[in-house]
Amino acid sequence: MTDVSGRGRTVILLHGQPGTAGDWQAVAEDLSYDHQVVVPDRLGYGRTGGRAGGFAANARAVARLMNRLACSPSLVVGHSWAGGVALETAADFPAQVAGIGLVASVAPGEPLSRMDRVLAKPLLGTVSAALTLSVAGRLLASAPGRALTRRQARSQRDALARLATSWDRPSTWRSFVTEQRALVNELPSLQPRLNKLTIPALVLVGSADRVVGTGSGPRLASALPAASLEVVTGAGHLLPQLEPAAVAAALRRLAQRAFGQE
Repeated sequence: MTDVSGRGRTVILLHGQPGTAGDWQAVAEDLSYDHQVVVPDRLGYGRTGGRAGGFAANARAVARLMNRLACSPSLVVGHSWAGGVALETAADFPAQVAGIGLVASVAPGEPLSRMDRVLAKPLLGTVSAALTLSVAGRLLASAPGRALTRRQARSQRDALARLATSWDRPSTWRSFVTEQRALVNELPSLQPRLNKLTIPALVLVGSADRVVGTGSGPRLASALPAASLEVVTGAGHLLPQLEPAAVAAALRRLAQRAFGQE
């Protein structure tokens, strides 16, 4: 299922792992003033459900979505794991992609942690993901978790509440593990293709991101011929949820490059 709002050149926003279209709500509302904004629940998540897939399967789903909405070429933006989907879509369907936004994105060629590899294992990964996501979701929903977010704007608190709800589901755990396997088995194959992606690109990172690491963003930007690197000072990994104004502003600058807007 997909949310579509606004009018103008199209920006497609892809949520991370795990997640739903709601993770982008504040960014989508901002961008919809001057763009058509398309935000799907990716394969295996939210209202789309079904079986999750790897990067290539997700890229095919994005291409089908663009064909159905007749919105090519579009700006394709991915957060975290879905940054790999944005890269794969641009590599596999170049005529349909005007530019790519990589927000706190995974990066082909970066070493994976031991935990990433554990979470990719069929049985052990499922059990580990279930425990990790369930505990994290309940912590976010607990009184101490809510207290930590009181200083956030209402829309940001709502985004974190949606995260807490979506994480504590068996379907989410299974989709997470499927995508972990793709992280290990598929993502490295994108590395030799990066220098062929000459369309405008944005690599947006938080200076306090401990999930993908602060060094991977600059290296990813340097591997893409037409990439700009922007840093949100003091921000962590959840940029779409907690720094929506900064993300929307950066994506507008990318859209100006990709679409030649005044």
